[in-house]
Amino acid sequence: AILAQDYTLIEQILAPNLLARRPSQVMAPPCGVRLLAALALLAAALGHGTEKCTLDARRLAAGEACSHDHALEADADETALLHQHTLLVDRLVKRTAGGAGGAGGAAAAEPATAEPATAEALSPARRSQIATAAPQKTAADISGVKGNAHGDMAAFLSAMASNSITMAVILCVFMFLRKMYPVIYSNNVLEGWAPMTPPEGIFGWIQASWQTTNDQVEEAAGLDHAMLLEFSNLGMKIMFRIGAPLLFVLGPMHAFFGGNFAGDNHMSKLGFSNVEPNSWLHKAHPFFIWGVVIIVVKSIYDAQRAFLPRRFHWLRLMPEPRSTTVLVEGIPFDQRSDDELRKFFEGMFSEDKVKSAYIVKDTAHLCGLIASQKAAENNLTETVSRWENAGKDEANKPTMLTYTGHRVDCRAYYGLQIEEFQKRIQEERTRINTEAAFVGGVNGACGFVNFHSRSDAAIAQRLDYTPDAEEWVVSNPPGPDSVRWRDLEDPPEHASVETVIGYALVAGLYFAYLPLVIGITNYASMINMGAFQSLWSGIAPSLGL
Repeated sequence: AILAQDYTLIEQILAPNLLARRPSQVMAPPCGVRLLAALALLAAALGHGTEKCTLDARRLAAGEACSHDHALEADADETALLHQHTLLVDRLVKRTAGGAGGAGGAAAAEPATAEPATAEALSPARRSQIATAAPQKTAADISGVKGNAHGDMAAFLSAMASNSITMAVILCVFMFLRKMYPVIYSNNVLEGWAPMTPPEGIFGWIQASWQTTNDQVEEAAGLDHAMLLEFSNLGMKIMFRIGAPLLFVLGPMHAFFGGNFAGDNHMSKLGFSNVEPNSWLHKAHPFFIWGVVIIVVKSIYDAQRAFLPRRFHWLRLMPEPRSTTVLVEGIPFDQRSDDELRKFFEGMFSEDKVKSAYIVKDTAHLCGLIASQKAAENNLTETVSRWENAGKDEANKPTMLTYTGHRVDCRAYYGLQIEEFQKRIQEERTRINTEAAFVGGVNGACGFVNFHSRSDAAIAQRLDYTPDAEEWVVSNPPGPDSVRWRDLEDPPEHASVETVIGYALVAGLYFAYLPLVIGITNYASMINMGAFQSLWSGIAPSLGL
């Protein structure tokens, strides 16, 4: 393009390619922009033979025109690289444009190195392809996320040190609180439920935790707790099985055979960023990728294979009536009563198979009355206790001012409240029982059906009762202490609205997550903490997230 004396094409070639190649190793902006300006001016000098262009090219490449720019904070490596480009510009100017004074300056180049200075040096198709080519940008360039660069090792080490110190402090606090509040941290040991008693000392819990097996955890705390620990063990196993080969095999291959494409960026020596284009290592990566896939899939299958016996054992030990009961959701409106629900399942099975059937009732008002009664009872107990501690002096009996402005005895007032709530609670229970006999009303869209045998309950969970997937949804019920009655009482209309809102929030999270991450990270990188900059760069983005 220089030989063709096409200044416009030179700009179109330089801008996308020089910055897109290795910007961190060419120069950090704004130095890279100035280098482009220097080369563009050099091209103009080659094409037009003007002394001003060659002089400006030298000045821009040497950084003289940037000396007053406060945004330029080049380190020693960047300064040395800038000097190399200055020498390059000087050599090009001397060899190609030094003896030219007019438009034919490019033709004065040495015959051994110069090609004919004609516009036909590039074909029209190639000229059009280069002119219309857009700069190649990575996802990091588009999003604004910065990759590893020279000098990030200090931030990485500072983050590791700060995180290690934080973990040590948290462990020390835990060991202190464990001794101060044993009911909170060691209640299972005090009650005798734990599989073993930790040895005395501040580190005794480590030995007890290390020696406890998942079978012991399942017996003492249940299957869910045991599977939570097994899930953590599975994650550690997978990370070790795929991390060890990648770190000790693929990482050294990148470092020694990658071509040192990362340059002075020591953080990327073990990564793919250190592999130069068209390297033979590109062909090795698919094998490692498939190795990761195979290891992860096999690990998950092995974990599932080990989980199934625990699941079957848990199901066999499940006591009645939970083992013979199913939870039914999405009951149609015309069958929302205890009798209609029982008739439906008796029609699906037989009368001698179904033991009982109950619809979940809307008891929100009843629960509110019961809560008010308990609050009044607590107030009465507290008032009587304070009066007894004061010597039971009738002259100083506890009184309170009502909303009508009358002062009354607290004991009598709370006693009347309790009696009133008991009466209203009984009336509400009578109303619910009366309306429950009819379809709709207080009857909700969920219920429980109890069978005589576990096999019938298991079969009921496998059947399809209607083409509508939202109706007659039968599943294994949770434990009595885990039932969320408020959710079961909600009508399907409310549940549908809440589902739509939930999906909208999840979609919003997907759309907003990446901008929030980028914004917090970039904002944190803009703050200069002086001597603590390395520590700040390591922990600020994590704290923001």
